[in-house]
Amino acid sequence: MDMKNRRRKQDADKSESTQPQRNRVRTRFEWPLLVFPVLFLATLVALYLVNRSIENSAPTDPIRKRAVSDGPHAATQSTPSEGNETRIDEARERLEERRPRVGGRDRMVEATVLHADETTAAGERSDAMARSIVPGDRTSASEPTGQITTILREAARKKDHATIKRCLDELVAMGDDAVVPLTELISENDDEAGLWAAEALARIGTPAATRSLLDALSQVKEGQYKVELGKRVANISNHESWPLLLDTVQDTADATVLRAAATALSRMADPPIVDEIVARYEAATTEEEAKRLAQIISSISSPKATESLLSLAGDVASAPQDDLQRAAVAALARIGDPQSVSFLLRRLEASPPGQGGEVFNAITQIDNPEAQASLLYAAAGNKEVSAEHGRTAAIYALQNFPNEQTCVLLEQIIAVEDNAKVATAAMRTLDNIRRLSPHVVANADSVIKEDKLLPVIPKK
Repeated sequence: MDMKNRRRKQDADKSESTQPQRNRVRTRFEWPLLVFPVLFLATLVALYLVNRSIENSAPTDPIRKRAVSDGPHAATQSTPSEGNETRIDEARERLEERRPRVGGRDRMVEATVLHADETTAAGERSDAMARSIVPGDRTSASEPTGQITTILREAARKKDHATIKRCLDELVAMGDDAVVPLTELISENDDEAGLWAAEALARIGTPAATRSLLDALSQVKEGQYKVELGKRVANISNHESWPLLLDTVQDTADATVLRAAATALSRMADPPIVDEIVARYEAATTEEEAKRLAQIISSISSPKATESLLSLAGDVASAPQDDLQRAAVAALARIGDPQSVSFLLRRLEASPPGQGGEVFNAITQIDNPEAQASLLYAAAGNKEVSAEHGRTAAIYALQNFPNEQTCVLLEQIIAVEDNAKVATAAMRTLDNIRRLSPHVVANADSVIKEDKLLPVIPKK
């Protein structure tokens, strides 16, 4: 019994002596196990905070924002036009990213800088720019512009004019970077897409764009598509391209190209252009070359060229001496601003007997709305014009202004005029207006009955 009690006591003592050791071991192994979950949670929190920071610093995506605000299915409800706009924006962003930064220039930028030098070397600079964008020589920007022209082709097929306008605006803003894909679109498609591409090139209007458009026009076979392309070329208004247009007018054998380039040149003509044409006319080595240059002068319709044309036309008291002076007279009639009308009327009055036919015919072709007031005043009779010359020419020119004011004056001239030539001119002009615009004459008759808007014809 004592033995058992002694053994129990020993076991109890042994148990009491090992208990703290067990507690210490348990404590030692519990704290490391807690560290790993804490570190894992801290990592998740850190990742969450970094992600939120990136989202807040990133630019807002308007389409994603609209999709989130409108609901989970809003992004799938966008229209085809919105999809095209997104693709256009993406292409433009890629183009901007690929543009060379300060210190780095590709060949297109170098050609553009070359063109910014003196205008006397514009033709050579145009050649350099054209060589830098020949088909097959792709620049880094050709991919995004090509995507926009793809969208333009599809929009033209669907007649989606909103998308077409957006594409044109983006392509014009890209400038020479868009020349290659637009030129390819013209060559590959004889449809609306090609015409819209030509419209974009004409709006860009740089020497590179102009050269590509002219080359594409010359390579298209004769037909309605070529005629329509020529109309786009005629709308080029970038003044930097006039040397190239003038060279084309002199050198081309293609009638459509000649007509389109000459029209564009005539609309932007100013003193430098007139001076250059005159210089080339005087240096012409063949009669055909001189004649073509004179025709360019006669087609000018820009009021910016009036002063140069007045100087070129010669003294008001002398008849035109050569083809260039006759062309200047024709151009002044085409411009038809008040200054030009006054010169032509005085030139007609000063012409020797039998030598005023060209000036007379030029006056009858005037159709600029700004000229109507001057022509009405001359037709009614003023101290600067005679019945046989100025008044009669002005009356015939009024046929180009078929409105009530013209008809009222003609009716009054017929009623009170004693000069047979003037009265006959008024009757013929009124008959032509009645045949072409009968409603205008009817309205004028009602005005006369009410004694309104009657011009005053001075007594001789």
